[in-house]
Amino acid sequence: MSRVLVIGDTHAPAMHPKYIRFLKDMDRKHNCNRVVHIGDLVDWNAISYHEKDPSQPDAKAEYKTAKKQVKKLHAAFPNVDYLMGNHSDLPARKAKTAGLIDDVMMPFKDVWGLDGWKIHPRYHDLIIDGVIYRHGDKGKGGSRLAAFNNADKMHRSVVQGHLHTQCGFEFGANNDRAFFGMQVGCGVLPNHPNMNYAKIYSNRPILACGVVINGEPIIERMPL
Repeated sequence: MSRVLVIGDTHAPAMHPKYIRFLKDMDRKHNCNRVVHIGDLVDWNAISYHEKDPSQPDAKAEYKTAKKQVKKLHAAFPNVDYLMGNHSDLPARKAKTAGLIDDVMMPFKDVWGLDGWKIHPRYHDLIIDGVIYRHGDKGKGGSRLAAFNNADKMHRSVVQGHLHTQCGFEFGANNDRAFFGMQVGCGVLPNHPNMNYAKIYSNRPILACGVVINGEPIIERMPL
């Protein structure tokens, strides 16, 4: 059975500067033997489909800054199952908008120097010890503890990210099994300019990670 550390959305270059150290502490605390990054390793604010902020760096500058953070995370965790998120997938999405085929696109793993990471495509369900891990941009969406709503729908345990302001888990059961839905929070710096779009909302990001030991959930919040 596995002891899984679940890294929340990091959105480099908007990753919190203390998030990697926090993750390493949790990895040691729980003696984890497997790591899942739940998605949105990088943000790609410069090529977003949303309105552009002219004061923000262009795509080249954002890429260079983001890659420095990605390099540090990769050095700390060289073997990771990565679930492609909606932000990390923006170059491929833009390519499809332009009518380009996948064959001409540089693989995500090569773009970011992620040797040792296994890259799972967007909307993939990774199953470990009967628990489903997914980014969180499919199924039921932004209601309270969306992961539990997805788990309740399938009567299977679900771990997901995507929703930065949701963190925690809830159990349900049927006649055959108990199951849980867990939102793992995120690892973003809330006041980073890339996160400006969220300032209009009352709820703020919750910095945390998830741990699943032999199929049982734990949430660890990052002290701020």
